[in-house]
Amino acid sequence: MIEILLKNKQSFKAKSVDELTVSELDFQVMQFLDYSPSELNWLEENYQLDFTILKHYEDIEISSHFLENENQAAFHFSIPYFTNDKKMIEEPLFIIISGAGLFLFSSSNLDRYINETYPSKINSLRRLSNLKGIFKFQFEFISDHFADITEYLSRKIKALANEILIEKEFTSNVMDVITQYNFNNLLIKEAMIETRRVLRLYLKSDWEEKEELKEDIKNELNDLAAISDYIQFNFDRLDDLKENVSNKIDLEQNHIFKMLTVVTVCISLPTFIAGVYGMNFVNMPELKTEFGYPIVLIAMICSAILPFLYFKKKKWL
Repeated sequence: MIEILLKNKQSFKAKSVDELTVSELDFQVMQFLDYSPSELNWLEENYQLDFTILKHYEDIEISSHFLENENQAAFHFSIPYFTNDKKMIEEPLFIIISGAGLFLFSSSNLDRYINETYPSKINSLRRLSNLKGIFKFQFEFISDHFADITEYLSRKIKALANEILIEKEFTSNVMDVITQYNFNNLLIKEAMIETRRVLRLYLKSDWEEKEELKEDIKNELNDLAAISDYIQFNFDRLDDLKENVSNKIDLEQNHIFKMLTVVTVCISLPTFIAGVYGMNFVNMPELKTEFGYPIVLIAMICSAILPFLYFKKKKWL
């Protein structure tokens, strides 16, 4: 799927590049969803774009995140987001700016999430009249997205902390929830580190001299630095919650072990007495005692009650 925003602020969609005529395309933005090799070849032939960054984006080298030449500047951003089942994943977003216009490459799932989550921002993008403003909008949008998703995760962690620390209630799967939140927070942090790295590289690039967005990019870097503090706070809070839950589990286990000890002692002494007088040897004078049976019963009851009272005095119960 191809979505095109024209310079006259009109937009339309095309299913393939076969529906497009280069000479008639007076566009600002061209977005490719679930792009294919044939579409990339079409762009290479008609707009002389270099797609090295798309082909090697999983590498850790700097050139896999930001790459520029005389004709274009290419960016790779990792965008974390929540799926419909509240599971966080990340997908790549590629931005290429050239003299011809702005080119975006992403999956249809990521595009659907953005359209559903930020409809007002998408509408404001369509109202922008120049390529520089649209290019600037992309950086602002990514920074705002990191702020929004971090804020959402912070609210979830705060609610969990309230449940555990204040209401003192938690379910058996709370450790799994903490681990999931920790993973989500780590995913956001990793993606944001990459984003800050790309923006810093762009500030040093020759392409920045053409667009003159240095102050805007610095503002976005400052915003991302502030978001980073919240991410670190989330890590600290999750570590505190994990330690608190572990301590509560240990206390519960100790209480269970104490109860098992009390029950074992209270049962073992009567069992011992019953075992002694259940051996039925011939020379057992107690067997001929007239009140032997009730005496033994009383002894068994006392042997069960006395340990119980002892442990209760020791506050084990």
